[in-house]
Amino acid sequence: MNRNRVCGVIALLVFGVLGSAGSLADEMTVAPAAFITSPMRSLAWTGFYIGGNGGYGWSSSFVSYSPNDAAAQAGTCGGVGKGKCIPRADYYTNGPLAGGQAGLNWQINSMWLTGVEADYQWANLTGQGVSPFHLGFSPGSGTNTNMIASQSITSFGTARVRMGVLLANPILLYGTGGLAYGRVGETLNVQSTGSGSLSSGGSSYSCIVGSSACFSGSSSATLVGWTAGGGAEFALTSHLTFKAEILYVDLGVPKETAVAQTTLAKTSPSSFTASLSPVGFVVARGGLNFRF
Repeated sequence: MNRNRVCGVIALLVFGVLGSAGSLADEMTVAPAAFITSPMRSLAWTGFYIGGNGGYGWSSSFVSYSPNDAAAQAGTCGGVGKGKCIPRADYYTNGPLAGGQAGLNWQINSMWLTGVEADYQWANLTGQGVSPFHLGFSPGSGTNTNMIASQSITSFGTARVRMGVLLANPILLYGTGGLAYGRVGETLNVQSTGSGSLSSGGSSYSCIVGSSACFSGSSSATLVGWTAGGGAEFALTSHLTFKAEILYVDLGVPKETAVAQTTLAKTSPSSFTASLSPVGFVVARGGLNFRF
């Protein structure tokens, strides 16, 4: 092979290699640049989720009393036997709670989200109000004692709508509200520190020191009301989110009656009605959701 032909072959090989390298360089400059500069895909919130939570609930409550018959009136506000009206008692109801929730999100666009959520909580919210008073007996005697009201919320749940804003995905801020229900119990008790009886208008009560309660009453019922609040949710991963929220739960106004446990012959039991404040309490809780 002569010298000119060898030089030509070498020139062709050099230009071919340089051309291939140039094409590869063009391809490599496009892909990495697009990968680096293209925006990250935002977290998609639409879908079903379940989770668990725990927290604390508290409220400020009160209870007042009114006599239901002539004997109850005479032995307290009527002043027979130096009786005095049963005063109002203010008390706190509080305790821990834990439960689970399930819901469905629908992401309207990159900023707004709506959905529904239901939850059920096991709770131990308890409180007690003590009202000292003077219970009158006939003739002209009485005793200093207490009307003790106890209240407990053992469980509750909600069914709510949620409306949220994704200010900085993956952070969701939301407001929520809807239906609430709960199991609420009350007990009333007067343990007499003296012995005696009083009869008036066909009603009566009789108390003996050391015996069972002079007046007592109890009930437990499922009350229905409403709830509203708000919170924040943060996506830890594409499937796991952490939430923190505060709700106000209102279950309505319960009533309870304290009835005389022992009466005089041919009379009906005397009683007092306890008017309790609405069962309204604040819930602060945190939890985890798993999104499907």
